[in-house]
Amino acid sequence: MLPLQKIQQSEEYKSYRLRVVPRQEVRELTDQDFEAVIKLLKQDHLRAVQLRGLIQDYGISNTAALRGRLFGYYEDGELLNLALLGHHILIYKEYEGIKQFAEKAAEINAQGYLVLGPKGQVEEFYACLSELGRQSRMRSDQLWYVCRTLQLKADSVQLQLAKPEQLDEIVETHALLVMEQNGGIDPRAKDPEGFRRRALERIEGSRTWVKVEDGKIIFKAELVSESPEAVYLEGIWTHPEYRNQGIGTRCATELVNRFHLQKKAVGILVEPQEITAMHIYERIGFVHEEDHLAHFLTPLD
Repeated sequence: MLPLQKIQQSEEYKSYRLRVVPRQEVRELTDQDFEAVIKLLKQDHLRAVQLRGLIQDYGISNTAALRGRLFGYYEDGELLNLALLGHHILIYKEYEGIKQFAEKAAEINAQGYLVLGPKGQVEEFYACLSELGRQSRMRSDQLWYVCRTLQLKADSVQLQLAKPEQLDEIVETHALLVMEQNGGIDPRAKDPEGFRRRALERIEGSRTWVKVEDGKIIFKAELVSESPEAVYLEGIWTHPEYRNQGIGTRCATELVNRFHLQKKAVGILVEPQEITAMHIYERIGFVHEEDHLAHFLTPLD
């Protein structure tokens, strides 16, 4: 029998170790990686919808528009996962490279205002990140709902695309909605012009839908991300004076139907305490498919 040291020094053992322990690498992605990135994201259309929508809108290297940097996790040269590390932290797959992405986020001082994703993924990522000194100021459970089959009939046309002249009203309603979700911090406080500019970009990109009555917006929904197979909606809001009248149900049904006619599944996130909203979405045809988690990190500065 060969001594252990000789075995470890043998070419056969070295080759075995290389096969068993893959070469792991996290590197920043460039526009040259576009095809490989889209190929990976096509493996799970709904889980990929946020990242794919951002990449299709802005490309890979436009860090200003993405408000962050895109990184890939590789094993033996094969792209297995990707993450947006910046103002928001979004990771595609649930397991591969989570520790490595946390280390990279700490290395580049990613702001990480919001870490969002499947619960197990975010918990593992935050556990790794907290060991590197980052802290969370708030966490919020989220429920991932998906509608593939509409249960209610969309029998009216109530929605219209928002217009630039409605910007002030939309900015105000969206800010109030965000404050309800993040513990009362006004998203306009640090970058009011940026918040306003992004709202205008969504309006000009035909991504903000509204219902107007009595001269004011009484329902609003935002198309945040879109891919050929799916869409992700946020900012769904009904004016307090018009709630419990079926307006939200009818408007949401109409909007979902518009995307179903394009053969697209629709995903949304709902907080567990939003019982009324959950009942509305379930009546429409949404199904709870996965538990998600949002971590709002303590600011770096």
